[in-house]
Amino acid sequence: MYIRRKKTPNSPRQSIQVVEGYRDSKGNVKQRIVRHLGVFFDDAEEAKLVALAEDLIVKIKAERSAASGHGSFFADDCLASKKGRPVKKQLSDIIPVNQVKLDEIVETARLVEGVHEVGGYVYDQMDFNQLMQRKRDSEMLRDLVLARMVKPDSKSGLAQYLSEQFDKNHDLDAIYRMMDKLQEQIPKIKELCFKNTLALIPNKQVSLVFFDVTTLYFESTEVDELRAFGYSKDHRFNTTQLVLALATNEDGLPLGYELFSGNTAEVKTLLQAINSWQSFLKVKDVCFIADRAMFSKANLQALDESGYRYIVAAKLKSLKNELKEKILAEDNYVPTVLGNDFAWIAEFEHEGKRLITSYKAKRARNGAKERQNILDKIKKTIGESGSTKKLISNSGVKKYTSSENNKSYLDEDKIQQDSEWDGLHGIITNDKSINAKEAIGKYGRLWVIEEQFRINKHNLQMRPIFHWTSKRIEAHIGMCYMSFAVLKQIEYKVALTQKISITNIVELLMGVQSSILRHTTTGDLYRLPGNMKNDVRKIYKTFNLKRSDAVEIYLK
Repeated sequence: MYIRRKKTPNSPRQSIQVVEGYRDSKGNVKQRIVRHLGVFFDDAEEAKLVALAEDLIVKIKAERSAASGHGSFFADDCLASKKGRPVKKQLSDIIPVNQVKLDEIVETARLVEGVHEVGGYVYDQMDFNQLMQRKRDSEMLRDLVLARMVKPDSKSGLAQYLSEQFDKNHDLDAIYRMMDKLQEQIPKIKELCFKNTLALIPNKQVSLVFFDVTTLYFESTEVDELRAFGYSKDHRFNTTQLVLALATNEDGLPLGYELFSGNTAEVKTLLQAINSWQSFLKVKDVCFIADRAMFSKANLQALDESGYRYIVAAKLKSLKNELKEKILAEDNYVPTVLGNDFAWIAEFEHEGKRLITSYKAKRARNGAKERQNILDKIKKTIGESGSTKKLISNSGVKKYTSSENNKSYLDEDKIQQDSEWDGLHGIITNDKSINAKEAIGKYGRLWVIEEQFRINKHNLQMRPIFHWTSKRIEAHIGMCYMSFAVLKQIEYKVALTQKISITNIVELLMGVQSSILRHTTTGDLYRLPGNMKNDVRKIYKTFNLKRSDAVEIYLK
């Protein structure tokens, strides 16, 4: 008999059930619900239902024991003689594998082992086992981090998944207590991740730092020091959020992260993050790469004063008119090739820094197409009446329209002025050691950090966040970051011999399984490893791991 947490599709609601296993007339193992305790929406409600479920299990077991004539498990005579307590079998008590007949065994479970064998090896190599003092907490953290790599879910969902797929059993309340302790180790987590990234980099020198910011929403409207309403990149404006700043190197390996209140402007995160990381990010000769959300005079000045180099996207249309005229003058550009595209580039001086602009015909076509889509929607919305009531008030619409006599209309002058910037892009840098093409090329790899956000938000489902205390929120993000770091270490090392995406690596590791066989007479358990695909064998070889194909006794 055990406690099961059942998710409701398309809802944050979950239910608590007491379930027991039984065998049907054909001997197949099945489950049935003993009691449905109710539904919960947060940690407090869940804890109450779990406590009720635990009391119910004790009560039912006591009633069944009394009905069978064996008395209560807690009676003095039972405690003295330990009646009903299963004696743990020793290896010598179990029938050897070579003496077991096929018709004497049945499969009772199939366990996933590839995740713990490969992911667990990398986890241990990263020294994450030193984070928790108690062995039980350390094992629990390890299992949760590895499980999130393959099945991101709530903590209750992960606990159930670990039990069903990995034969790893952890109490939910114990998980929450472990998370409260883990929050104190967040600085150590960041330091270990950075240390392990540095170990993979040639000469152990970070040269490029890609920096970006995203938002993570909560299924809540409660506000505190982290949770706040703000501009949501997930378009969830009816829920609170926090702001996550992430830094990686050019290979997407993690360098650090920082959390901010949900109403923090992106432009204010860069300097605070760098200041927080200086304790372990002890590098000076690096170049920060960031998008135009980080383009502010204060940010650039602080980076200059700190001795950091940077390449940041420029907001061309916000520059002074004299400089904008130079940017739009075709005579200032020279032809070149950027990647596989023909392009034109120019360089200007801007407040003692280098402003590098580039023009691509493909980018111009895309810009014109996007603008035309907006114009078509505006025409459809306004109609012949030109009513402003139907017009959505946002910058994307306003920059193409004007109003007169309470009517809106498309402003051809505004449209023409906007079209002049089609295909143009600019970057600001203080790095004088590289040429314009090299600077554009380095900035062009900003997609690396965007890809890492995709992994964190989708593969690992870092959001939505169902925790309501700062300690557990920070612990949740820390555990997700650990899962991300382990995955990136695996991906990086595997890529040295074969190119496989993170998604495919996870699928291959999930396919490494063993059948657990039970002797129908003695109840003894045996482990039968399944076959391995060639691609996953290569992954094991990358880490010098060997997996036995032999059947062996399985002791829980």
